[in-house]
Amino acid sequence: MLGDEILVGDDQTLAVVNNSILPQIILSDTGLLFLGIEPQTKRPWFVISAQENAPENQELLQTIGRFVPPREALSFLPPSDLALAGRALSLNNWHQNNRFCACCGTLTISTAGGEKRECISCEREYFPRVDPAVIMMVVKDDACLLGRNASWPEGVYSTLAGFVEPGESVEEACRREVMEEVGIKIGDVSYAFSQPWPFPHSMMIALVAQALSSKITLEDELEDARWFSRKEAIAIVNGTHDQVTQPFSRASSGVLLRNWALKK
Repeated sequence: MLGDEILVGDDQTLAVVNNSILPQIILSDTGLLFLGIEPQTKRPWFVISAQENAPENQELLQTIGRFVPPREALSFLPPSDLALAGRALSLNNWHQNNRFCACCGTLTISTAGGEKRECISCEREYFPRVDPAVIMMVVKDDACLLGRNASWPEGVYSTLAGFVEPGESVEEACRREVMEEVGIKIGDVSYAFSQPWPFPHSMMIALVAQALSSKITLEDELEDARWFSRKEAIAIVNGTHDQVTQPFSRASSGVLLRNWALKK
């Protein structure tokens, strides 16, 4: 990795750094992190975090691949590589942002192969965190609700989402977020699936939420929100809608929309 970018090879898979190149890489403060052992081959995997302001790193690593933003890599990496890249991105980000002790302010060091950080003064231990977030398919009768943020590219709509706050259940977070964003009251909430989302270290909890009202009242969070019929949802999934672009099929929002549109 170089900053938040991932090195991929010409075959559209994660680039593997061999032993002849590894000693030449100038590492960042994060350095080398252990990702785990592949069950079938018993092969250990590590992520290398290269120093960004070292031109020699760019020259050296670009001989075996190209650096791409994580969201771009998500669109073409195979599932096994996606799992590695997601864990690498989350761990690397956590280590970069936790270099000092929250209790005494002293430097922390990576230990246990990157599974934790320890304060060199008070010896307090810190472990990688995961932030739970709800992402919900709001439906009523034969329509679904999608919204868009003003900062998104034109035509991009998504299911509603938000972080779970302290003291909340998943269902309570769902109802609160929908009310805050579009002013709609939610009744039954059912679990659909979950997805790790390394931006930077979230766990997306996908839900289907039954709306008890249909009038949309926008607050500051969204630029627009509207109801779409199932026919329109199918067109969005297929990329044939004249106003809304096709969603990223691997993201929770795209999966929720596809499953509902096709009645899965």
